Amino acid sequence: MYAGFVLFLSLMIDRLHHYIRELRLLRKTMEAVKKQNRSFEDGKNSSSEEHKALTAEIATLKNKIKNLESECEVEGSKAKTLEAEVEALKKQSEGFLMEYDRLLADNQSLRSQLEAIDQSSTHLENKKSM
Repeated sequence: MYAGFVLFLSLMIDRLHHYIRELRLLRKTMEAVKKQNRSFEDGKNSSSEEHKALTAEIATLKNKIKNLESECEVEGSKAKTLEAEVEALKKQSEGFLMEYDRLLADNQSLRSQLEAIDQSSTHLENKKSM
């Protein structure tokens, strides 16, 4: 009879021990959740201020991006204009070079004609003096 009673008590003690352990775990979990909730609420209050600051910074950066894009377009059009001017100057330089070559050839031709005239006049003078 005592054995059955001891067995019943040991079973009850084991169950009570199990429930007490479970209760401790639930309390620890509850405390952790409360701490997390407090930190979340604190963060929520400060994060709303951070959110406003970040939103303002994003707006500022978007304006800067628009300004930089417009400056880039202006610089791109200037670059295209300068490239066209460079091409025109290259063509003009080629034309000047061709004209220089033609004038050099004309100069050489006139010099050779002048030398031929000088030689013929010298040859005529030599014939007269003889």
